[in-house]
Amino acid sequence: MNTISIALPPYTRVHTSEATGVDYLRWEASSKDRKAGFKPACVALGTDVPKAIARVKNDLLPRLRAFQSGSTALHLSLASVPGTVDELLHIYMTEPTSTFLTNCSEKTQKMVKSLLKQGANHVLRSGPHEGLRFGSLTIEQADAAEARRLRLEFQVVRTPKTDPEIGEAYFDCRVRPRRAELMFEALKAAFNATRGIYKLTPSENPFAGQKFATRMKKETYAADFDDLIQTLVVANVKKRRNIGTMCLTAYDLKIRVESIGSRLMVEHYKPADRPFQMLITHWKTKRATWIDLHDEDGKPLYEALEARLDECKGDRTTGILIPKDGTLDEPWGRPDGTMATGFYPELREILDEAGLPEVCTFTSFRHGGITESAEAGCTENEMMILSGHLFAGTVQKYAKRTRTGREKAQKKVIALREEKIVRMVDKMRREAARTPLSILVDTGK
Repeated sequence: MNTISIALPPYTRVHTSEATGVDYLRWEASSKDRKAGFKPACVALGTDVPKAIARVKNDLLPRLRAFQSGSTALHLSLASVPGTVDELLHIYMTEPTSTFLTNCSEKTQKMVKSLLKQGANHVLRSGPHEGLRFGSLTIEQADAAEARRLRLEFQVVRTPKTDPEIGEAYFDCRVRPRRAELMFEALKAAFNATRGIYKLTPSENPFAGQKFATRMKKETYAADFDDLIQTLVVANVKKRRNIGTMCLTAYDLKIRVESIGSRLMVEHYKPADRPFQMLITHWKTKRATWIDLHDEDGKPLYEALEARLDECKGDRTTGILIPKDGTLDEPWGRPDGTMATGFYPELREILDEAGLPEVCTFTSFRHGGITESAEAGCTENEMMILSGHLFAGTVQKYAKRTRTGREKAQKKVIALREEKIVRMVDKMRREAARTPLSILVDTGK
């Protein structure tokens, strides 16, 4: 029999099974490291020598070196060990035909990859694979029980601390149920998408069919018309009129900050061939829609907003429609939809000075506009047309086919708003203050 000699990595030994007499490789940390608390102290690596050596070099040994040096950082594998969750995720993120991931925006891809990496790097705190990274488990080991254990452990972040008075060590725990939910869904998508591409992907997804306690969801604050007025007043005073215009755009057109800051261009507003229309994009659905700014009788549907957007456009023919205050065409939004540094702090300063609650954010104005349409008596379909929430193909066809649906819904909003303005004017007259309508259409000059 021909034999070859292979140099084994440190702490790797050949053991013989007492039951079968078969030789296999085994990882055993030193007694000093075991007593110091390093886990896993002992791991059966099996009979596949190349696979066992790869796992030691790429996973176990780097973690031991980090432990010995006192580092608490998670060390990624230098390369994916064959047959592990790490390898499946590597295929998911690199194989062009494997998943919807390659069709997502750069921002979404970055978020999903971050979630997958965090899930793979989670060190299990209990169970038969205690002390192992989830990504280092073999596909067979990553069963439904381990998937559930990952979700439950991941949502509780434990930070080791020491009580300064008595000197005892303890864990400071923080709960992150939403992050755990997103990580779990990302891993489930990876197992689904690699089926048929990666031969070891199980036929039954270990992340599918799992039931967890309902997570308490925070309701987004919906800014009302009075909140909007106060925001516009303060934005004018602080010479941040364009930020106020962005809030009004979100309120009236029900579109997200990503669409306003990154996608709403001068070319989309009253072009030569569409002098009374503008193109809006719903960020999540990527659906672009030309909307009418006037009804069929020529009456403005968005009078205050139109006046402000005319001011923002000026004589420009290209560039972002609502630029940063003090600039000609510098956008707040980046190409991936994120907002430039400084936008949210400036918005927060405006909202605080306007006396709005801490829970009020930019999203609150979009939610407030949708809420106002409901208060105005808009039907479900009319609200979906206004907000861009299209969940069925039939609804999408209906929305494309009709013009009167948006006009009818917006006229209901205008009627309700006029009632509010009358009440506010009466109140302000009693207080010898100017009317909110003049504030809305004020050019700021």
